[in-house]
Amino acid sequence: MRFFEEIAEREDRNLYQIVLYPEGLFYKAYERSAFACVSRVAPFQPSKKRIKYCGREMVSVGFPMSVLSKYFPSAPRPLPDGRVTIALTDRIDPVACEDWKASLPLKQRQPRGGAGRRDYVALPPVDERPASPFMRSETSAAPAVAAAPSDGRPSSPFMRPLDPRPETPAPASVPAPAANPKAERVIRLIREFRLEAATPVECVLFVADLKKELDGYL
Repeated sequence: MRFFEEIAEREDRNLYQIVLYPEGLFYKAYERSAFACVSRVAPFQPSKKRIKYCGREMVSVGFPMSVLSKYFPSAPRPLPDGRVTIALTDRIDPVACEDWKASLPLKQRQPRGGAGRRDYVALPPVDERPASPFMRSETSAAPAVAAAPSDGRPSSPFMRPLDPRPETPAPASVPAPAANPKAERVIRLIREFRLEAATPVECVLFVADLKKELDGYL
């Protein structure tokens, strides 16, 4: 049985406990356990996703393992598989749980493009761009330069006499450093992470995974 299938089967029978599952540096609660956490423990931020191979939507909440005692001071020791179960004195209301779950927005998975992909807005042709007093077209005539007075002073506070010294030659171009495939992988992970659609828990998990990449590659 696959992971979410096992969770769904267990939570469909759950009435008197909160089950926490270890995932990386976090504990996560699903379905009725998540409802009990939000309604009885703390206002966690729920996330609802559709699990295709289960054919259903599932809701979850999560928090770092380091703060377990903050929310559950008398939590028992983890089971051999890492789960933590907290017994409840009052029965979980399945109907209220379903109503709460139905009121939550479904999180849509954002499609990922190729590495380094960007969406650009096409600019109009040069001759169709709006005129600007600060821009000059290639075909326009160059403005006349006012001649300086005979005493050498500029005719305007915004003009200076031409400098007769030759221009400093441009420095030779420096060859670009060779590409680092490991660094490019880290950059690609950052580019492909959809921050606008991620929950706070997923952001912290992403930072933890990114740190692993950096510690291993750089």
